[in-house]
Amino acid sequence: MSELTVTAPRRLLAGGLLWASLVQIFIVNNAVVMPRASRQSLTDEIISALGVTRCARVEGIRFCSPWHEAANTAWVVGGLCLALGAVLNTVLLPAGRRRAVTTGAFVLSGLGLVSAGLNPYNLRLALHLLSAGTCFIAGAVGVLLLGSGFRHMGRSAWGVTGMVCGVVSLVGTAVTAVHPAPSFQGLFERASAWPSVLWIIGTGVVLARAAWRTSRHLDDRPGARRARRKEA
Repeated sequence: MSELTVTAPRRLLAGGLLWASLVQIFIVNNAVVMPRASRQSLTDEIISALGVTRCARVEGIRFCSPWHEAANTAWVVGGLCLALGAVLNTVLLPAGRRRAVTTGAFVLSGLGLVSAGLNPYNLRLALHLLSAGTCFIAGAVGVLLLGSGFRHMGRSAWGVTGMVCGVVSLVGTAVTAVHPAPSFQGLFERASAWPSVLWIIGTGVVLARAAWRTSRHLDDRPGARRARRKEA
């Protein structure tokens, strides 16, 4: 990773910070919206229920989320940060098909999250489910591929962690798709989303820290100091 951060430290710093900012989704959903929703169980309340725009029954289940605007906004903002961060972080991988597929998977996942936030569960059910499914699957594929790439960057442990998170998310998505017992629907849906998102957030922190250190090191070189004195 050191060679990459030398060539594009500011780009990776921005991309890393964008990915790290996805932590706001957890804060908004679990600390702001869920305590104010009519149902508060992480195991039986699906994530999408936090964004329903009015108290109503959806597929036989009653949902009520008075702070739905916060949840939907968090998803839209998070999706944009995920997609833009992926474009900035594309230099992590060598140019070629793997880079294009990995970046495309993250961008598609981000756009799916944006669409899920713009199309609430109770208003446009089919489009919301398609968007959420795209977000989960594409994000897991991106994590799996980038994790594999990290194994060749001298960060084998983090790479393996990413690959495991990607596989867990894919399995969780498959289980969610077959509609398990309603009392565990929320649990399996979170198993689909959380491992990949948490790894992306962690990767953002790793990239931002490495890029920041590299940028400071480059700025402290004699040539850089002379250039700053001439500009002054």
